[in-house]
Amino acid sequence: MTFIAKKSLGQNFLHAPNVISAMIRAGGVEKDSIVLEVGPGKGSLTSKLLETGAFVLAIEKDDRAIPFLQEKFINEIKNGQLELIHGDILEFDENNHNKLKNNKKNYILIANIPYYITGEFLRKFLESTNPPSKMVIMLQKEVARRIVDEKESILSISVKVYGHPKYICSVPRKFFRPIPNVDSAIIMIDSISKDFFASINEKNFFEVLKAGFAHKRKVVIRNLEDRIAKNTLESLWGKENWSKDLRAENITLDMWKKIVGDNYIS
Repeated sequence: MTFIAKKSLGQNFLHAPNVISAMIRAGGVEKDSIVLEVGPGKGSLTSKLLETGAFVLAIEKDDRAIPFLQEKFINEIKNGQLELIHGDILEFDENNHNKLKNNKKNYILIANIPYYITGEFLRKFLESTNPPSKMVIMLQKEVARRIVDEKESILSISVKVYGHPKYICSVPRKFFRPIPNVDSAIIMIDSISKDFFASINEKNFFEVLKAGFAHKRKVVIRNLEDRIAKNTLESLWGKENWSKDLRAENITLDMWKKIVGDNYIS
């Protein structure tokens, strides 16, 4: 039984054992780990995850892959080491699955996702009330670089407020079948939590962040005047001795926290 990649699902199957091993190492997967695997496809990563002794919960959208995976991993499914769910990961409820909800150690998410769902996928799990302790994901290389770059963007800040992203390695397009038009990369996001929002409002933060990046040609203090009173901004910039020439890409997480602090919301 076999099947070919379906373009409508953004499928490109990985054929690189060293890359698969790098993903597992980055996740720190070991015996008794609980792994949520997204998009097992033909099961190359699944096989290596199972070899570690981990429990694997695999979510697969492609209905053609389900019988293929059921046949390939018939023993692991029977002995309870692998649970295979046919469904869309964006509709999956991680809060209602007992293995993810009741385990003493938080689960690890490892995924090779269709790149067109990257933003929605990251928001779903980073903002979740039951997030993974760690995420290891294959992304378009350009997107991965933007997330870990010191030159900030809405994307990079939106990840860093929830966890610590690390660039693991580049993955050339030649390692996939069919060969895609872009190179890929693996990133790991560790220590995922909402601790950043312990003292500031999450909704306010993202409203201010979007305002700060609204007009790239403007300095950030002027962009923020649409959201925060001008005299409040002037007072904060003076107190912190920040340059008024700063642009949004130069504002650090700590600076954003001060900007969004309750005393500075109009």
